[in-house]
Amino acid sequence: MGNRYGELVTAVVDSLTTRGIDPAWIRIGRAAEFPGSYGLGRAAWDLAIFRDDIPLAAVTIKTLGGPSYGNNFNNRIQELTGNAFAVRQHDGQSIERFRPYLGLFFIIQEGEGANRPLRRPRGSSTDTIWGLSYKERLGETFAQFRSDGLYDGIAYVSASKDENPSLEEPRPDMSVNGFVDALATRVLSYVAALSAGTSTPASIHTPYALSEVSSDNLNRYKEVLRNAHGDRAAYALDRLPMGEGGQAQVFRAVHKSSQTEVAFKRRRSKRDLAVSRMQREIEISRLLSTHPHAMPVLDAEPDGAWFVMPMADATAEDHHEQLRDPEQLRDLVNAMASVLSEAHKRDWVHRDIKPSNILRLQGRWVLADWGIGRRPRGQTTMPGRTGRYIGTEGFAAPELSMDPHETTTHASDIYSLGRVIAWALTGQAPQANVLLLPPAGPWRSIVRAATQPDPALRPQSIEELLTLIAREFSVPQGPPVEQAAPLLTAACTGDSTSIDALLVLISDYPDDYDLYLDVLTRLPPELAAPPLSRNPQLANALMHAFAGHVGGVGTRLVQFGEAARAVSWLHAVSAYAAERSEWDLLDEAVRTMCWWDESWNQWDPQDVVRPWLRLLDGDAASIMASAFRDHPGSARHFATLADEQAVDLGIRQAVRTAVERPR
Repeated sequence: MGNRYGELVTAVVDSLTTRGIDPAWIRIGRAAEFPGSYGLGRAAWDLAIFRDDIPLAAVTIKTLGGPSYGNNFNNRIQELTGNAFAVRQHDGQSIERFRPYLGLFFIIQEGEGANRPLRRPRGSSTDTIWGLSYKERLGETFAQFRSDGLYDGIAYVSASKDENPSLEEPRPDMSVNGFVDALATRVLSYVAALSAGTSTPASIHTPYALSEVSSDNLNRYKEVLRNAHGDRAAYALDRLPMGEGGQAQVFRAVHKSSQTEVAFKRRRSKRDLAVSRMQREIEISRLLSTHPHAMPVLDAEPDGAWFVMPMADATAEDHHEQLRDPEQLRDLVNAMASVLSEAHKRDWVHRDIKPSNILRLQGRWVLADWGIGRRPRGQTTMPGRTGRYIGTEGFAAPELSMDPHETTTHASDIYSLGRVIAWALTGQAPQANVLLLPPAGPWRSIVRAATQPDPALRPQSIEELLTLIAREFSVPQGPPVEQAAPLLTAACTGDSTSIDALLVLISDYPDDYDLYLDVLTRLPPELAAPPLSRNPQLANALMHAFAGHVGGVGTRLVQFGEAARAVSWLHAVSAYAAERSEWDLLDEAVRTMCWWDESWNQWDPQDVVRPWLRLLDGDAASIMASAFRDHPGSARHFATLADEQAVDLGIRQAVRTAVERPR
């Protein structure tokens, strides 16, 4: 088994780096030495983790094989005891700041001798070890190692003798995943404590300068971090929880030795779903532990039954009134964008961004509760476990109600962030699949783009979202018609970016009569129709606003020329949609056209619409007939069609019914 040590070390290193450990901190081979004691000098380990030459953790890998399990057993236990004891007794300054995390990865080779119960020799003690196999006896010894504090974490594996050995874990409390998780937790806790107590050197691998956060943000938790051993007895909990959900309860608690107030999150259930969610939340919190806008985990039980985090000052819900201020809202959005950008780089998706999960912690916004987050592709444990719907209704992206494992993308989080912005500025709780936009201004365009039902139409990354925000806030906020003028000029040349920007600008000001009657109707319909067909949400908003201007605005009455231009433009969009079977756009456009025609009875555009009606059949004719039934005044303008046999029967019946109906 010795030839596999290198592969095993590599696998452990890979697992640690996926959990947020910087590879630069990891030493292997001859570089993996720890200070010893009793004149033994430096002790060799298979893997060690240092930060700024401060030893934080070490792992030794040992094996036990036959045929002489007894002699080998004794030798291994003596080696393991001596190595750990030498480190524990070292009194040098480089090691006294933290109690290094010592880990043991042990592999026992399967064989008859490994599983045969030990016989008690005549005259020997009645110790409980007799009757146990070497495999069982190792498990009991390792449990004693952990209990006595020689080793903090242990992975215990049995391997078959095959060329490609199968692996089993004799003890669930010494699993490989649990071992790596606990090791990563302790190291990241130490790193967080170091960052809280000193400035962060440039060598540390983090995409964020911790100077973004004042130096005392974690300082108050230094003692909690330093003594983070996953010991439930270290905390005194209030009798009743501060809050609870379906999977966990959160208690106010006090770290006994330091009297520091913390939040203690405890799992309510032992079911697989609850266990996986808590472990997932701990895992991503470790990965983001140095990020100023991620809620850090201070301590955790190795199997994920509970974890400890700082006590937040408030939630975004508590700051609702303040968030109506655009500057304060932008501060929140920038914070969430910052932490999501880092999570997305690691291919994690939160999937439950909402006001109650955005917390105020010591003057900054942090994102919490990753319990239903999606791990990177290929690392999910049970893809079907999330079910068919996930997230919070109204804030969750539509695709999360179909197949959340397969359909989740970074754009899912962007949708939820957009809904948070809309909630903050409107004061309304979002409803599932119902458009919610803030008042006119930069945020309206941003929310519209971020909350498109189709994920492909949203910004695809946090960087794209931030670019959109910067663009919208940099646009001069003059009268909307003045903003539209250069866009219209560029759009009429066929520039697709300008066309999209112009349509969004117009939709952002639904009450601006001039934008609809003097700007939109001057955009060639053949240029406007394609983006409207691709974006039903935008088309719906534009057409509803357009219909709302049929009566003019204030004391300004609609001019006949404006009405004729409106009907002609809407007919051209309708014709485009019918020809390409874009039924949603056709339905919106013909109903708006009928509303204007019914109100203003302009003959010139009717002379163009009439021959088009004669050509409609199938679904297009059905949609047109339905619009005529809802707008009989418009249908009467085409009374001659009622007796033309070549016209679709549904259209003829709708026209005939309108003509015969008393006015």
